Amino acid sequence: MKFKEKQYRKMDIHNIITQLNSVNPNNDTLYEVDDIISELYSMEKSERKKAIPAMFGIFERLNDNHYDSVLWSVLHAIEGLTDYENELIQSIERKPNEFNLLMVNRILNSGQTVFKDCNYIILLEKLLLDRNLNQNLNEDLKGYLEKHKGLK
Repeated sequence: MKFKEKQYRKMDIHNIITQLNSVNPNNDTLYEVDDIISELYSMEKSERKKAIPAMFGIFERLNDNHYDSVLWSVLHAIEGLTDYENELIQSIERKPNEFNLLMVNRILNSGQTVFKDCNYIILLEKLLLDRNLNQNLNEDLKGYLEKHKGLK
C-alpha cells in the first residue's frame, strides 16, 4: 500500500519513522519520500528530530552511484533541524555516501570545522584512506579536502 493511500489520518512520528525505514532508495518506494517529509513538516520540531536516524538510513541504503533528486528533500529536511551532527557522524561511520559526505562539505562551507570532538577535515582525511570506498566517493572526498584544506 502506497503512502498516499494511507493519508486518511494524520500519522504520528512512530508511523513516519516506520515509513521512512521502509523506503528503498533504489526503487520506486523512494518517490513516497516527499509525501512522508511533508507529513513530517506538519509536526513540532522536537518530534521531527526523532526521524533524523531514519532519514540518514535512506542515504545509507542507497546503492553506490545511484542518484535521484528526491533525495534532496531528505537532505533539506535534516538540515532544517538543529543538532543533527551526532547522527551525521554516526551515519558516515556506518556507511559513507554521497549525501552524508555532501552534508559535511556544506557544514565546512559555513565555516564550521568541528563538532564536539570530531574535526570534519580529519574525518574526511581518514575516509580517504578507506580502500573500500568507490571511486566517485574518493573523488568527492579529494575535492572537499582540496577546497577546505586551509580550515584544519
